[in-house]
Amino acid sequence: MTQQQHYWNGMRVPYITAWTGEFLPQPPVIRIVGRGGEGIGYEDEHPVTDRRHEALWVRSGLAQGRGRPDFNRINVHRLKRAVRYSLCQVCGDTALGWRADDERALHLVGAATPIAEGETTAAPPVHPLCAVEAIENCPPLGRGHAAALVEYSPLWGVAGVVHDPVTLAPLPSPGSRPGDLQHVHVGDKEIRWTLANFTVVSLHGVKAVSPEELRAMAAEEAKWRDAA
Repeated sequence: MTQQQHYWNGMRVPYITAWTGEFLPQPPVIRIVGRGGEGIGYEDEHPVTDRRHEALWVRSGLAQGRGRPDFNRINVHRLKRAVRYSLCQVCGDTALGWRADDERALHLVGAATPIAEGETTAAPPVHPLCAVEAIENCPPLGRGHAAALVEYSPLWGVAGVVHDPVTLAPLPSPGSRPGDLQHVHVGDKEIRWTLANFTVVSLHGVKAVSPEELRAMAAEEAKWRDAA
């Protein structure tokens, strides 16, 4: 593994986990008019770091390993990078090609039902060994999870908080509360009124992986790594 690994109380901290030293105060959103029309923005908005896919993004620092890990929060920048470059959400290395004859990526989500063809997710892929580790260390995954091998995962949109174009107040999504994250497609006009937290991809060429198959994949990966 080339990515530096961080540990806390003997447990490896996942690559996408936020650290307290990365916290940045969030500025208020304002109404702006840009090339794509009206939407929300920041008073001191930076076009490179604050906006992507037409959405405004929450601010997060980059100081992995500084402070203590906050396992309830995700670092926005590392998650975007992991999704864009198919990096393992646990170790941060490429999640593709862990097996020479199979270029599919393994996806793991906390769910009671199998991953469906075309399903959208903000979760990056994961290595089989890292998936088993995550299930053992993450209580929500331990209570229920689904895994699948995926052939390709194109950009779908963002996960964020949609704001009212008139009042700029957070809008609730169906069946949720104001401020909850909702998936917004890149072609949706609401994306310019969305304060995005995560990149969302859609999963295609999905083949479900059972718990037994996942453990067998992890054992195979362990042998490959030992021989490398």
